[in-house]
Amino acid sequence: MLALSAIAGAAHAQIPVTDGILIATVQQSTQQITQTIQNGFRDQTETLSDKIADLKRGLANAISGAAETTSKASSGAAKVVAESAQRTASEQATIRDEQRFSGIDPCNVLVSTIGTSEASRGGVTATGGGSGGGGPKPAPGGSAGMNDVLDVAEKRKAAGLPEVEAAKAAKAACSTFAVNGGLRGSACTDSGFSASNSAGYPDADIRASTLFDGPQTDADGTKFTRRLTVDMSGAEGTALRALMRNLDQPVQLQDLTKAQRATDAGRQFMALENAFAARMSVAKYPQEAQANLLAAKPELIEMVKQMLKSEDGPYVQKYLDKNAPNWSSKGISMAELIALETQRRYMNPDWQLRLLTMSDTDIARENVRMQAMNAWLQSLALDRQIVASVIESNAAQAAIRSEMMPQLVAANKRAVSR
Repeated sequence: MLALSAIAGAAHAQIPVTDGILIATVQQSTQQITQTIQNGFRDQTETLSDKIADLKRGLANAISGAAETTSKASSGAAKVVAESAQRTASEQATIRDEQRFSGIDPCNVLVSTIGTSEASRGGVTATGGGSGGGGPKPAPGGSAGMNDVLDVAEKRKAAGLPEVEAAKAAKAACSTFAVNGGLRGSACTDSGFSASNSAGYPDADIRASTLFDGPQTDADGTKFTRRLTVDMSGAEGTALRALMRNLDQPVQLQDLTKAQRATDAGRQFMALENAFAARMSVAKYPQEAQANLLAAKPELIEMVKQMLKSEDGPYVQKYLDKNAPNWSSKGISMAELIALETQRRYMNPDWQLRLLTMSDTDIARENVRMQAMNAWLQSLALDRQIVASVIESNAAQAAIRSEMMPQLVAANKRAVSR
């Protein structure tokens, strides 16, 4: 016990000696640790501050970049929208242009203007006009006798005695238009003439259909086919000219000789003949106009060729094969043109089907075209009305003359005899 107490006392006695050193050491270490911690915190703080600053700058840059990107994106989007709008407007304009011209058949645009004006103004008469009017040449299908009769009627040859001319005309009509075995043929046979119908158009010289629908080939007239194109230099023309002769002056008066014209009676006859010819010319003008309407016009050949290239080409070809097979060499008539222009639309199934698929623009364009054609037809109708009014005027003049002229002549004689 004493030993332990001694040791304890010794240890305790040494603590005061080492306590100051320990404390100093501890304090120094504490200071160092504190300094180290402070330095570490300061470095970390500075680093953290730098990081935060960098982060702020990066964030600011990011925000700025995002804004710029957003701005660029918005600008790009706006540009895309603008370009798209422009492209859409351009496409719409293109579509409108395509719609404007989508229904146009280029081969059909100007077809009605090719040769129509020339053909409508050029006259082809059946009789060759007035005295010495140089009409058609002798036609195949007409006998030599009929050609001679027509030359006399059309004032290209002097007429002989009326009874001689009448016999020649009857004989020529029998050989050219009378069918053997029929009533007219029997009449020809009884008269000593042969009935042979050499023209191929029975009774065409006495049938109204010859003038309005073209010469017919059926003997009894039960089968009827409109022939709106007449070749005036062929047998059809001979038939039409023969009918016109019968309507005009079937009995030809004998032409005077040079010596006979030199007399007072010859001069008076010539004055009266001129007045008669003028009045008859006015009276028969509608007949001549109708003959001109049926006459084949070569001026229309090019128009028909263009029409065959159009969408209606198949229908036009079928129509021509049936109604005007010689169109490529002779042409077609104005009457045929009017019928074809009408039928290749209203009676053409292909046109009717195209009409169902036409746009409003195409339908409006087709309607304007039809209105233009209708205006042309109305102008032709106006021409006919003017002719009819002139003939009515001439008839009124004739009635006044027949009533007043004898009194006027008598009064003139009384006045000049005093």
